[in-house]
Amino acid sequence: MKRRSQGVPSAYVVKPVLKALRVLKCLGDAGRELSLVEVCRLVGLPKPTVYKYLQTLREAGFVLYDSELECYWLGPNAWSLGRTVNPSLRVREVARPIMQHLCDRFGETINLGVLHGDEVVYLEMAVSRQALRLQATIGGHDPAYSTSLGRAMIAFLPRERWAKHIPRRLQPRTPHTITSHESLYAELIATRKRGYAIEREENEPGALCIGAPIFDQDGEVVAALSLSAPATRIGPAHEGEVAEAVMRAARDISARLGYRSATYNP
Repeated sequence: MKRRSQGVPSAYVVKPVLKALRVLKCLGDAGRELSLVEVCRLVGLPKPTVYKYLQTLREAGFVLYDSELECYWLGPNAWSLGRTVNPSLRVREVARPIMQHLCDRFGETINLGVLHGDEVVYLEMAVSRQALRLQATIGGHDPAYSTSLGRAMIAFLPRERWAKHIPRRLQPRTPHTITSHESLYAELIATRKRGYAIEREENEPGALCIGAPIFDQDGEVVAALSLSAPATRIGPAHEGEVAEAVMRAARDISARLGYRSATYNP
């Protein structure tokens, strides 16, 4: 007898519940509003069936409906349930395929990091296959002030919280590291204005990194994404294209985490 992948006998599986959960997962995976037709197409179920499941999920607070757009979206109870999952694990799971796509496109290493005090901790990486590449280690850490990951996160925090993540003394990591608090704050303001952070040979000689913030469903900065490469491979003409791609990837991850606003408020 063929067994289910989870080892649960089919007699104990409530198929309508399983199908309703497929509908709910479909909305979460999409990271955006979906019409009834789109949901039906993605889950492969008839329109009357999907409609009943969506109305039931709405009644339970797991789905919202926008009457103007005629679209469905995850509701507050779905996000509340998601908060019970370790945030770091959730960000890694959501980010991994997007990071790999970015790595494949540019052939450079993509990093995912979080703030821990005044340091950045690397959660995940999609590593470049090129012989000459930059690569930290998962679980490793660097000063937040000298990395694009750290600056991308700090810049989008409320300004009164910046000092919490910046040490009193900025040690030079390379001859190019910003070591003045005044200059660092100016760079953070510039980062917030343009939407991404850039670090040229400040944390590692010969390296260039471009990073963008990742937000959760409450609009809080929870992580950052960056592309790191030898500075010789990303010139000024190529920098804008890379920055736009990194920001787009970070926005995609944010949307999949429940963040719905595309507006950053300085």
